[in-house]
Amino acid sequence: MKNTFALGQFLKIKSQCFWDKLNIIRAGILGANDGIISVSGIVLGASGANLDSKTLLIAGLSGTLAGACSMAGGEWMSVSTQRDILMKKMENQLVDDDLKFKENDGLTPISAALSSFFSFIAGAIIPLCAMTLSPMNLRIPITLCAMIVSLALNAFISTLNSEASVKKAIFRNIFTGVLTGIITFTLGSAV
Repeated sequence: MKNTFALGQFLKIKSQCFWDKLNIIRAGILGANDGIISVSGIVLGASGANLDSKTLLIAGLSGTLAGACSMAGGEWMSVSTQRDILMKKMENQLVDDDLKFKENDGLTPISAALSSFFSFIAGAIIPLCAMTLSPMNLRIPITLCAMIVSLALNAFISTLNSEASVKKAIFRNIFTGVLTGIITFTLGSAV
């Protein structure tokens, strides 16, 4: 009976714990990064194939929606698994009293999923607007610049209040984004 009562109290968490907030921030940073890189890759690849602005917009919007849903689903599954493991440890704690979890140490999968979903869209809007609103002869360099600046900014934000190297984070983000852009543009051009 004690186990059931404690688990019931655990499930009625009213405030987010540190770990849950950390998961939401992590999901947001990852979602924005993935939105920037994925949609940049989509529109640069489609641009390499000399598609018109309307087709680029449709491809970019489709990629944005699919990517945001994919990221949200992945976060939901991942954080649900984390929560399930925590619940199991909580059950064991009630038996052997070794681990010291607090009631508000719970994780909310929906929070991480929503954070990832909306941050993916926010990140995706940058290259999508850069590509579709730029003059035809400048859309590739403008999109690359928008991608580089937004990836650098996201890397900078992700390293705030940490001991992580800002320069390394910015380099990794930009390197990944530019490499993705080169590969997708080259493949689009080959088609």
